[in-house]
Amino acid sequence: MNRPHILLLIAILVLGAFGPSLLLGSVVSAQDSRYSISRVDHHVEVMYSGHMIVQDRIYVSGQVPESFLIGLPLKYSVDVLKVFAYDETRMFRVHLGVPLGDRGGFYAVEVDFNGEAPSVFNVVFVLSNSRVEDGGGGNFTIDYPAYPSLTQTVGLCNVTVTFPSTPTSVTISRDGENVNTVNYLAPDLAAYTYSVGKATVKVPLGSLQLISVDSLDRQVTINPKGEVSVTEVYRITGKSPVSPVSALLISLPFKASNIAVKDANGNALQFGETLSQTSRTTLVNVTLTAFIDKEKSTSLSLQYTLPSATLVGGQYTLVNFEFFPNYHYIVNYASVTFNLPEGATIIDPDVSELNLNSTLIRQTFQDTLTVTQNSVSYVDNLTPQQTSLHLSFSYNPVWVSFRPTFWAALIAIAVCVGAVGYRKIRPKEPTYRARSQQLAEQPIEIPALETVKAGQPIDLASLKAFLEAYESKRLAIAELKALDVQAQKGKIQRSHYKLQRNAVETRLANLKLNVDRWRAVFLAAGGSHADMVRQLDLAEADLAEAEENIKIYEAQRRKGEISLEAYRRSVADSQKMRDKADSAINGILSRLREKIRRAT
Repeated sequence: MNRPHILLLIAILVLGAFGPSLLLGSVVSAQDSRYSISRVDHHVEVMYSGHMIVQDRIYVSGQVPESFLIGLPLKYSVDVLKVFAYDETRMFRVHLGVPLGDRGGFYAVEVDFNGEAPSVFNVVFVLSNSRVEDGGGGNFTIDYPAYPSLTQTVGLCNVTVTFPSTPTSVTISRDGENVNTVNYLAPDLAAYTYSVGKATVKVPLGSLQLISVDSLDRQVTINPKGEVSVTEVYRITGKSPVSPVSALLISLPFKASNIAVKDANGNALQFGETLSQTSRTTLVNVTLTAFIDKEKSTSLSLQYTLPSATLVGGQYTLVNFEFFPNYHYIVNYASVTFNLPEGATIIDPDVSELNLNSTLIRQTFQDTLTVTQNSVSYVDNLTPQQTSLHLSFSYNPVWVSFRPTFWAALIAIAVCVGAVGYRKIRPKEPTYRARSQQLAEQPIEIPALETVKAGQPIDLASLKAFLEAYESKRLAIAELKALDVQAQKGKIQRSHYKLQRNAVETRLANLKLNVDRWRAVFLAAGGSHADMVRQLDLAEADLAEAEENIKIYEAQRRKGEISLEAYRRSVADSQKMRDKADSAINGILSRLREKIRRAT
């Protein structure tokens, strides 16, 4: 064997012996060596409604980067309802659906620290209940992310899986191993870990129910004496194919009293109440008169009173009033409205202090404050974000007699006018004119063409037509934006750009007319369909305002009218407003698709 052949053989043997180590070394070196993750507390909680809260408390050391990546196996991407990150004092912005480094097969988010990197912080994923399978008799199988997926090796991962009540039996399977405990450890958890866990449990009947709390409307009414009464209306849908819902466990504020529960027909329902010191709530166990089967919905109304507002210095004040108590289920869409007595004026909070979820309406005789939120649960109250309200309003007791005085004065005026008119009437000789002249002098009222009848029902075909027209309109708007980007980058000829833009604008104008027609029909129908259209209008207005603000800030930056820091801060606020509005529109359309799917 000649010398070149010998050298080639030696090279092959060296690569075979050390190649894997060299490759592993290159992967490890790809990790960011400026910081390390010493520990992650991975807590998976199955809620009363079957939804899952995946909360990771992350401990880092070293030079933490400006942003942080964390993810789940890609199969859970369709279950993500909400993601947020926070530490003890701050909320961090989260970018959804980003790549996890250069790896596929994950659904990742990016936490933006905005230059204030913490050493300990939390990332929370709120997942739907589609990964919980009801086996009947209190037996459930839960599919959950066994570990967090990170771009760095973790020194120790402490995993805890909890349920609404203590299970009588539990078996957890992950990475081919079975354990009979809800807590397990994973030392030196590798980067880009892809692991799916499965828990098989048996819990007491009724402690875990697959339901969807579609909406919650809280009406907080304060009377002239400062007394506070609350009315809550729930819309709940069953999700279990084997266990119909016969009772519901509802969370109310800890100091709720004089509780009454009614069904959709106004009939009183039997219930029991328990004070929970752990969650600081009043748990109301309501017995239903009719079961809720899968994909069937029902409404539930609860009424109760809360401690009165205090009178301080001529102003009524509610201190630390929680928007929503600690719910042990997920409320898809929740709103709370504060209705003050006539003549009251809200002093605090000021309009400038309200966020994008709040609306303050100042009417002639009354102020109303409304706060809305999506995917609400107890975890929202764990964060440093505003979850309670300090409400102050001024009120003059003279307004108590305003309406009685007004109506009495109006009746008196009407009586006086009638008396004067009667005295002026004198008998007159009848006069007759030609019938043609009388007809000519009579005003002719031409009725307007009625295109929409108030209260007309909305059928399934109308819902489908509206959804199709609205989604087509959004696609046309996206096409216009894509054409503008191509024209700015010079990827399309000017003449072709004008032709294509004119064609898309014509199609968009027709689609807008069609959407406006259905919008008028839904508004005339009233009820939930009118509310849906109003929510879309508000979200579209916010979206348009945010996009217009971004253009203004970019123009100001090009002219040097604002600093770079002010530009970045303003654009970030507008992008947040745009993302929130876009998310609200997607949520409304998603609920409409689900409604159509259930109806068919």
